[in-house]
Amino acid sequence: MTTNLRTRLLLTVGGLALAALVAVALAARQGARQEFIRFQETERRAESSGLPDLARELAHELDGHCCAPVPMAAIGRRVPATALLVVTGADGGLVASAGKAVAQLEDLSVHVAGDVISLDATRRGGRIVNRIGLRFRLSPLPVRLGDGRPAFLFLLPLPDEQRDRNASAFLGSLDRRLLVATAVVAVLAVFLTWLLARGVVRPLQELRAATGALARGHRSHRVVPRGSRETRDLAASFNDMASALEREHQLRQDLVNDVAHELRTPLTALRCRLETVLDGLSPDPAAAIRDLHEEVLHLGRLVDDLQELATAEARELRLQIQDVGVDAVVRSAVRAAGLDEDSRVRLLLAPGLVARADAARLRQVVLNLLTNAVRHTPQTGRIEVRSRADGSEAAIEVENTGSHLDEDQLKRIFDRFYRADPARQRVTGGSGLGLAIVKHLVEAQGGRVRAASGRDTVTVGIALPAARE
Repeated sequence: MTTNLRTRLLLTVGGLALAALVAVALAARQGARQEFIRFQETERRAESSGLPDLARELAHELDGHCCAPVPMAAIGRRVPATALLVVTGADGGLVASAGKAVAQLEDLSVHVAGDVISLDATRRGGRIVNRIGLRFRLSPLPVRLGDGRPAFLFLLPLPDEQRDRNASAFLGSLDRRLLVATAVVAVLAVFLTWLLARGVVRPLQELRAATGALARGHRSHRVVPRGSRETRDLAASFNDMASALEREHQLRQDLVNDVAHELRTPLTALRCRLETVLDGLSPDPAAAIRDLHEEVLHLGRLVDDLQELATAEARELRLQIQDVGVDAVVRSAVRAAGLDEDSRVRLLLAPGLVARADAARLRQVVLNLLTNAVRHTPQTGRIEVRSRADGSEAAIEVENTGSHLDEDQLKRIFDRFYRADPARQRVTGGSGLGLAIVKHLVEAQGGRVRAASGRDTVTVGIALPAARE
């Protein structure tokens, strides 16, 4: 049994089309034959409808004069070519016959039994010789022979051989035309079925090749949507999946490279300073040890941030969603950041605003936003923390002056290890994980993040579901 989809479609659809076509052709042939035969019968009835009246006239004229050659010849000229006049005796035997058809009949015999008359003869038409046998149920017309004996006259309709030959030729021509038409339509149906199967299978073959290329690591491979709506949707879904896989692979590579980069710098500094202390080249070993301690603390924060981010991305955070007062959480985060006495900080908080969130995670989010803002705000700048009700959401925004981000930077601001500072210095850029953690923590609580930039300002905000009144 074949498993090729194109062949199966061709056999199935083509077979059904051919079966339907043959059925229609046979039904058309049968219907045409029946209608033609019905038409012939109607014509025969119309031609035979006048025979009884003619038979009575001829019987009246022959009465007492049958069956002399002269009156029989005159009567014979009045008999239609498709009829035969016969006169039978009282014993049912043939006495005489007349009509144009007599010249074509040989071995003519007639027998009458009751109201049934039987005629048997050999009809010769050119080189064609046919044996005919006819049975009729007719009422006999009595006549008297020339010698006074009783006899009976019958006017019998005969089959028209020329008409039958024409009918056979017509039906044969009809069959040949139907056969030719059926063959042409069958070839067309098979060709259209092949086109249909090709149109269905070709996009699937391209998708199969694309999945093979994707499995071999060619993540940039895409397919062109074509064919039916379903196959176009399937191709679009494949392209979306390939793009997502390519993006995830690139993010994974970037993560590995970024982690290696972030770890290489402090580890190199640790090794160099340790070697300086061990070699006795450090003028102030205590200060060197303090620097080493700062590097170790930075590595510890980096590892903690990576673990926090991995947990958030894996959606394994344990959250306690409840009604949380935004004002209290923001003020707690400001104190934790050591900004409660900072003249740059300005709080514009909506009183009584309540969000549905995890209090500890929300405080961590606000703290990360404040830390990020402080890092990019000069001493003469301004940090503004705002909260407000935004429809069914509770919005919190942190705006700082002294920096600007373009469109590309705004799109990547929540990516892991992304820093607006191209130099990627930890002193000005931190670990590059703070806003990535913010994004995943907020989305884990059913919220969303956003960022905007003015000429000299950057605003990073979050929106969480507001508590129901």
